[in-house]
Amino acid sequence: LSVDVNADTRHLFAYVPQGNTLLSGTIAENMRMVREDATDDDIIEALKIACAWEFVEKLPDQVNTVLGERGKGLSEGQAQRIALARAFLDPERRVMIFDEPTAHLDIETELELKKRMLPLMENRLVFFATHRLHWMKQMDYILVLKNGKLIEQGTYQQLLDEHGYFTELMDQTRGKEITHE
Repeated sequence: LSVDVNADTRHLFAYVPQGNTLLSGTIAENMRMVREDATDDDIIEALKIACAWEFVEKLPDQVNTVLGERGKGLSEGQAQRIALARAFLDPERRVMIFDEPTAHLDIETELELKKRMLPLMENRLVFFATHRLHWMKQMDYILVLKNGKLIEQGTYQQLLDEHGYFTELMDQTRGKEITHE
């Protein structure tokens, strides 16, 4: 899949891949990649939303802490939260694309982050790829893939009512034994 996003529309998109995309430089410089005029207060607010301020404020130089390439010096979960904060820094980003954005987080941090993220997703077009099914109730429309193929689609309730593969996945998540005929 290839999408040509020209300079006129690029500013509308926020993309957070599963692997982090931090560059060598300070945390603030990494954040300002998406919004050059962001103040330190703007950056701190975005870091708070992404559950990152809790560890950044303990760093010797806080947002001015220098990171190595790909966030060297941070855990994968910390780097991922900074990448998420960067996506939240610019309110003009109306299309948000998340590819397993919480894959490197423990469940407690993820659930706190979820509470903070959901209000930011309102009135935006959000593509959210995840294996963590607790997000599904909050999604307007769900595409279910199996072995790289689209096999089901619909709202959360429609998919549950179909009693198909999505229901199997939800049951497995709840720890129920699935029997196949």
